[in-house]
Amino acid sequence: MPKLHEARDGAPSRRDLIHGATACAVPLPVASRAADPALLVAAQWKAHEAENRRLIYAWQDRETWLFRHRDWPNLSEAEQAGVPEGALLKTIDHQLDMLRKDYASLLGRLKRTPATTREGVFARFDGLLLFVLEEDDRETAAMLKSCLRDLKRIWARVDAGVKLPRSGD
Repeated sequence: MPKLHEARDGAPSRRDLIHGATACAVPLPVASRAADPALLVAAQWKAHEAENRRLIYAWQDRETWLFRHRDWPNLSEAEQAGVPEGALLKTIDHQLDMLRKDYASLLGRLKRTPATTREGVFARFDGLLLFVLEEDDRETAAMLKSCLRDLKRIWARVDAGVKLPRSGD
């Protein structure tokens, strides 16, 4: 049985091709993205909001359980303190208080930090969309989503080489 490498008549193996391709790969412009401070602030904002929502839902779930299984609203504060399952509410409240302390600072940083890349602009929009809750203000949330879609569509056209008209032309 002939060896496989002899059957290729000196052609490089797949392993050699993969190794060569990875050695010569053109790097993506990651440095410019990493240098965009808006990406970091927006990521922190998203993580903050996700944790805040997680805690709120956990609090609601625990409170609902206490209402159903421990007659929570009809217990005195002393009786509530004696319910072991109620201790989690205090823990969640403490965590929410910690998040609220960071909220103003982080929101200020999100507003003040300029984006230096396209991804940074999109990240700031995403952060803004987290701030404007759809259930609280449907019109504003819809307008922001529409603007973000327009911006992405326009940038995709520019990337494709389409010359866009200028306002007033």
